[in-house]
Amino acid sequence: MKIAIDFHHLRLPRKRFEISTGVRTTADVFIVKASADNISGWGSGTPAESLSDSPIKCKEALSHARESSIDIDRFFEHDLTFGIRERSKAAAAALDIAMWDLRGKIEGKSISRLLGGIPKALETAATIDIKPVNGAVEDAERLLEKGFMTLKIKIGRSIREDLKRVRAIREKVGSNIRLFVDANGGYNFEKAICFWTEASDIMLDLFEQPIGADQIPSLARLKNDHGIRVCADESAVDESSLERLIRSEAVDLINIKLMKFGGVSPTIKMIEMAENAGIEIMIGCMGDIGLSISAAAHLACTVDPAYVDLDSHLNIEPICDGPVVREGQISMGDSPGTGVRLRESWEQWQVK
Repeated sequence: MKIAIDFHHLRLPRKRFEISTGVRTTADVFIVKASADNISGWGSGTPAESLSDSPIKCKEALSHARESSIDIDRFFEHDLTFGIRERSKAAAAALDIAMWDLRGKIEGKSISRLLGGIPKALETAATIDIKPVNGAVEDAERLLEKGFMTLKIKIGRSIREDLKRVRAIREKVGSNIRLFVDANGGYNFEKAICFWTEASDIMLDLFEQPIGADQIPSLARLKNDHGIRVCADESAVDESSLERLIRSEAVDLINIKLMKFGGVSPTIKMIEMAENAGIEIMIGCMGDIGLSISAAAHLACTVDPAYVDLDSHLNIEPICDGPVVREGQISMGDSPGTGVRLRESWEQWQVK
């Protein structure tokens, strides 16, 4: 069955979001449509500078895919997105998700079912970005009222300010809420040790990407010599980098994101590699909208992640009708494919 591919570039407003590497107020999103026999599957991709990806690269990769001949059976039998992943991970992810959505609609099954799982509600973390202490505490209070039981706090700019913010949040939320921090590589080795030591009374679950992505030997020292529970994000972006982390025994967890690995299909292999090495996983996101968030959540239903961190669609202009997050849990339902549909107004955000 031959597939016709089309795509659209959108620029969506988003809630101001600050991390150690910069501030974001918009999200560049690519929507992919994969059609066959009057049935269409939809996927989305968000190119990230941290992956050396960009809207230009994503557009070029999807233009190439649009001109290619894709057969649905061969797509799932062979790794047909590899060449696209070499150009743009986000493009490959958007195409892959669209193909899974199409396959689900053809077979009448949700992505969870296609992967051998069952759709279910999953507890997800919510993220508090870098901001003044009062604003961060207000965010924490608001998220508690919405039922979130796990909060990720962005840090990595200033140890003193980060400690003030994280400690104030702990005081506000009490001891029953899980907290962890993410520096996005913003600290160096010494600062990471200093922060974790000073934060010993705050009861933090883990430290996500405390130092630069390429500093794997130092990550291993943080974990093995200093007792820090380390989660890798930017350090784990493909099979070779994950293999290096495994060989170095550098981390306790891996943040698994469809945008880093190029979609559902290649991500499954990354999860298997991590689990076989005894490394826990977090299913996360990076500026995803509902289409790709739902695909990641369906994938999470088929494994046993230590953490789920799928909240970015809540902070970006909503152009999808889901997935629903209620009382701190994300739910997909059991509709075919992703179970998420674009709203009629989505095309107004297209980049001309």
